[in-house]
Amino acid sequence: MASKTAPPAAATTRKTIAGMILAMALIESLSGVTQGYLNPILPALGPVFEIDDPTINGIFLISNVSFAVLTPIISRLGDSYGYRLILRWSTGVVTVGVLQMALWPTLWTVTLGVVMLTCVVGFIPLMMGVLRVTSPAHIRTGVSVMIGMLMIMVGAGGLLAGIVGVTNPTLGFWVAVPFAVIAFVCSFLLPDAGVPTREGMALAPLLACAMGLIGFVVALSMAPEWGWLDARTLGAGLLGLILLAFWVKRDYGSAAGRRFMDLRMLATPRIRAISVATFFFGFASISYFGTNGIFLHSNPDKTGYGFALSPLMIAIVLALASVLSLVASLLTARALRKFGERPTLVFAGVLLAGGFLVMMFAHDSFAGYCVGFAMFNLSLGMYQAGTRSLSVEGVPLEETSTAAGLNELALSVGIAVGAAVVKLLSSASVANGRITETGLLTIWGALAVAALIAAAASARYPKRQAAEVTA
Repeated sequence: MASKTAPPAAATTRKTIAGMILAMALIESLSGVTQGYLNPILPALGPVFEIDDPTINGIFLISNVSFAVLTPIISRLGDSYGYRLILRWSTGVVTVGVLQMALWPTLWTVTLGVVMLTCVVGFIPLMMGVLRVTSPAHIRTGVSVMIGMLMIMVGAGGLLAGIVGVTNPTLGFWVAVPFAVIAFVCSFLLPDAGVPTREGMALAPLLACAMGLIGFVVALSMAPEWGWLDARTLGAGLLGLILLAFWVKRDYGSAAGRRFMDLRMLATPRIRAISVATFFFGFASISYFGTNGIFLHSNPDKTGYGFALSPLMIAIVLALASVLSLVASLLTARALRKFGERPTLVFAGVLLAGGFLVMMFAHDSFAGYCVGFAMFNLSLGMYQAGTRSLSVEGVPLEETSTAAGLNELALSVGIAVGAAVVKLLSSASVANGRITETGLLTIWGALAVAALIAAAASARYPKRQAAEVTA
């Protein structure tokens, strides 16, 4: 398949590449802050907006649905109409969302702002498109830096919002404002890389994908509240799966101009292996953060487990742990080059499973639990950088953003499914309104199995060829 996107004729200097990667890291810092600072703010908004917990959970649900729906759409727009142009629009929308939440914090502006903030899901796919066209030899290094910035700023964003909003949670919304302004400015500093394909998106498969994802994610998210056999859960889930099946059938067999995304790229062994691995990595890792907070906050005198940490102390633990994810992410490009793609990803899966096993057997000790959580965060940074870097290798240049978006979609759906499984296991092991210790052991065991499946899927990644090794 011939590429419609060509690299620039003039050679790009090392200094220019370094500056471009720095600008991308600053843009991605906005993504990290916005994904981290909502966690301590939203639960504290109940007394401020006079809303109950189900309403707050509804805002989180809207966020999860928006992430899933916007992932393929923004990525596809990048390939069709230009990476830099769509990135500018994305950062602009996020900046407006951040400003309105800080300046006029109400239930409606926050709900709308949460939706606008999910446009950050397109940052990495779009910047990977710019980087792959401008300097393909540095894509692994660039992605490692971006993921490292994402990891550290998720922790820092939550910590800063918790500190700033200790007296009034709405003040925490101001934490993201400077990062939004910097990111928007940096979006104008990136090169206008590549030639957009101008390929249109078929409306029917686009709507089927979007509505299918909404139905599927809503069913998974609301099933613990509605009931797994409730008509609403079954109806939304079944309708979502039917629409997703329709989307896959239409896009897989349609020609250019009559499809939303080219799903034929999944026929490529490396893309298929990375997509499956990414799904189970997301299932086994990010879906655990809620349980981690519950465990650390639990009073051992009442529950028999936990360390009775305050919300601020939990935020500090997460911020410190994010440093390990940063280090692992920055070292991933070197690991991929030295040890190979398959061994690096398999190691990340085994390390993640090992972290859960350590938590299982050493959770009575704070030091022991921290060792397991440290292994968790090292794997988190490693697989996030590794899978994203490899998700675009072997696809045509003009489909770079779409391929990266497909990987992001696999991650988002994996997180949603993992969160639903964790919620199901939690609900099945409750005593006096709290998860039992047996329930926690079951959750750790289930996530360890998912991590091992991710390692097994990574083992299916084709061995690299010398000519394909990049920086």
